Amino acid sequence: MAVYDRSYSRWDGDRDRPVRAVPVIAAAGVRKGVTIIFRRKLFAVMLTIAAFGPFVAGLLLMYARYYVMANMADMPIAEAFDDPEFRAMTTVNAESLSFYMLRMQSVFVFMACLLVGAGLVAEDRRANALELYLARPVTVMQYVLGKFGAIGFFIALVTVVPASLAILAQMSLSAAEPGELARLSELMLRAWGAGAVLVMVPSLLVLAASSLALKARNAAIGWVAFMFLLEGPITNIPQEIFNDDRFFLLSFFHNVGRVCDAILGHDAITTDVSVWQCAAVLAGWCVLCLMTIRRRVRPVEVVA
Repeated sequence: MAVYDRSYSRWDGDRDRPVRAVPVIAAAGVRKGVTIIFRRKLFAVMLTIAAFGPFVAGLLLMYARYYVMANMADMPIAEAFDDPEFRAMTTVNAESLSFYMLRMQSVFVFMACLLVGAGLVAEDRRANALELYLARPVTVMQYVLGKFGAIGFFIALVTVVPASLAILAQMSLSAAEPGELARLSELMLRAWGAGAVLVMVPSLLVLAASSLALKARNAAIGWVAFMFLLEGPITNIPQEIFNDDRFFLLSFFHNVGRVCDAILGHDAITTDVSVWQCAAVLAGWCVLCLMTIRRRVRPVEVVA
């Protein structure tokens, strides 16, 4: 096939137009994450079923209960659906959202950080791609926000999105009941607030780990080892020896769960540590992660 010389072509773009780097970098990270997850079809199918199967089953049970109580209230099957425990299990409230977002889906948050987040910065450093990113009109903040958006997308996909859909489903079924619309609207805002904490803290931690390594595998190993030490020997052993709940402030899962429960309005206090102390520790972790990322991701200065 012949290749013709096009010589010089004038660029007609707007040089003063701001660069929209954040959505481009985030979209590239999401595409790469999808490629990693769906590299093995059987694994992707099993992971999808495990991540969203309980959510779909819960929605089906919710709609089934409302259908039976509305159309078959006189039949014997209605007694089973009207059981107080079953009614509480199929009603969206702060307790059910806390259990779903913080307990049930925590393993998938961990897997998202491990599979997708570990290589977001490390692979760019290994391929010397930071020079290409930051030598163009792309700032460090835009680069970090783009990477944050990529890992945050997958974490929100398994936590905030299903919780929001469950609240909308509950609205469609019980909005006519007095006070339900206001309760569910407030619960939606609380779920978004708790989801912001649940997305921000793990994302910054895994991005900091990724920025310290040159390979995704090394970043993943370092992140898993750090989380294991933080949740195991560093937190549990001193707490058992000294019987002091303040050692739980070193636990990532305890602090995130405590703050998210407080935002959701779920009273699940199991320790003497206040929510403000947990929030202060999480804020400190976020600042430390941002400082680490900022130090490892530097703009390139080309000297002729």
